[in-house]
Amino acid sequence: MFALQSCNTTTVQYDIPEPFVDETVYLSDPSSFNLTVIGGQLLLPNAGHAGVLVYRRYYDQEFYDFAAYEAACPTHWADGCGTLSTSNGDLYFNCGCDAHQYQLLDGQSTDTSHVLPIKEYRCQYDGVNIIRISN
Repeated sequence: MFALQSCNTTTVQYDIPEPFVDETVYLSDPSSFNLTVIGGQLLLPNAGHAGVLVYRRYYDQEFYDFAAYEAACPTHWADGCGTLSTSNGDLYFNCGCDAHQYQLLDGQSTDTSHVLPIKEYRCQYDGVNIIRISN
C-alpha cells in the first residue's frame, strides 16, 4: 500500500558490540516533534550500544530521508567519554573524548586521519508517520 523509503547503511566493520535494534518512531508523537523538519534530531537513549541518534536530512533531493546513527564514537566506544553529542541546528556530532567531529548528513569524519564513519542503522520511513530503525 505505502512505498517504504530506505536509509543508506554502511558496510564498515566496527568493534562496537552489536546489540539488537528494533525501534519504531512515530512522527505524530510530541517527543518526535524535532523530526518534523529537515535538520531535526532525536536521541533514543535506550537503543543501540550508547543510544541511537535519528536525524532528518535532505539527501539526494529527498525531503523524507532519515538517518539513524549509533551514539557511540567509532574509535572511543569503550571509553567512558566515548559518546557522540549534538544539538539541534548543529551539523556535526562531537565525540566526548577528543571533540572529533562527524558530519550529520552521512556520518563521515571531518578529519581524513579518522577512517571510521559513525555506525549507521537501517531505517525505513512509511512516508506518513512511522520510522522503523533496525540492524
